[in-house]
Amino acid sequence: MLTAKIYGASLHSLAKEQGEAEKILSELRYISSLFKEYPYYVKILDSPRIGREELTEILNEDFSGKINRYTLNFLKLLREKHMVRYIDECFKEYERLYNNDNNISVVTVTTAETLSEESAERLVKRLEEKTGGRVILKHRTDKSCIGGIIIETEDIKMD
Repeated sequence: MLTAKIYGASLHSLAKEQGEAEKILSELRYISSLFKEYPYYVKILDSPRIGREELTEILNEDFSGKINRYTLNFLKLLREKHMVRYIDECFKEYERLYNNDNNISVVTVTTAETLSEESAERLVKRLEEKTGGRVILKHRTDKSCIGGIIIETEDIKMD
């Protein structure tokens, strides 16, 4: 959803300006996973049947003092717009922008068998040499992969 991307980008811009980008990234990662684990919580927060003040109070009770005020206000804004269900899309856009700013590449590697820790470390080191930045490796196993390795980034897919 385009609006979620815009919201994620706006929060990222504010976080950078305030020097809180890494902290807010961590908080969004936590909140996004929490909301996936408890989808009914999201439904409650997005509900138009429950009063605005009551929902704001729920967010304050659950998050005040535990997360950055910008992150909390962002949640309140999403709640106000009945967009809490889009938190994951907001987070993904925020994370993409954060990674771009910090020269971090997320690389998905698909192999027929699980990579050993040593092989994964060697691969990360090689990719970091090639990209000149930090690499976060995500590994998938696919038995239909006959051999070799499939490497995917946001822009490139190599087999």
